[in-house]
Amino acid sequence: MVRASPAIGERRGDCRTSQNTALLLSPAGIVRFVSKYPRVVTTQVFEVDLDSDGAVETVQFMPRGEPFLSVYRAGRRLWQWGKARDRAWKLQLVDIDEDGYAEFVVGVNRSTRWYPDRQNTIHILGWTGQYGYAKWLGSRLGSPLIDFALTRLHPRQPIRLATLERNRQNQPFVRVYRWSGFGFTALWQSEPVEEPAQFELQRDGVYLISRQRTYALRQPHAKLHFVLEEEPRHARTIETHRPEQGR
Repeated sequence: MVRASPAIGERRGDCRTSQNTALLLSPAGIVRFVSKYPRVVTTQVFEVDLDSDGAVETVQFMPRGEPFLSVYRAGRRLWQWGKARDRAWKLQLVDIDEDGYAEFVVGVNRSTRWYPDRQNTIHILGWTGQYGYAKWLGSRLGSPLIDFALTRLHPRQPIRLATLERNRQNQPFVRVYRWSGFGFTALWQSEPVEEPAQFELQRDGVYLISRQRTYALRQPHAKLHFVLEEEPRHARTIETHRPEQGR
């Protein structure tokens, strides 16, 4: 099991901004596997304060399991969610509404009535303090999804959803969305980037690793203007395992 550091989810006074910063830093990460030969993935456990009441909940994420998401408090299971057929591959905990209650943002690989072929998409689950509920079970975003991360790109702006998607030419590109209360609205998209490409979530934001180069996703000022700035630091080698692809 992978356990979050004690600092993650730590409540600092009654400041919701600090609490949300802690949540933003606790993604369960992308579980990677070769699509033709799925490997056994590791259950991931995070200890966070989901409702800003000072009590720490334990969140267990079991990619591709059933249920793939469980919440415990003081050793007692409060709630569980998720079918194995949805092939969950990523979890990030964040208070996207900034109302003091965290959301579970889950990457899944599934088919729907309108899209019969499997594809990656995002589900948003809310939290009442005692149990979770379906808040937005999106069938798909704008284009085929590779990866996602939520972060605050500017201190005076709301949390944004950054995605790595594919265009009609099968080229990866970055897109930024805002949460509308029920679904996401696109704000910006980049030019195509080189493969292989993936996101890396750090304390200071989202980074794109593209063909051994590292780019920081930035919002230089409060206006809705976003850029990918190349970083001088050496990019880490990209793993060959990828999230499940629709087949």
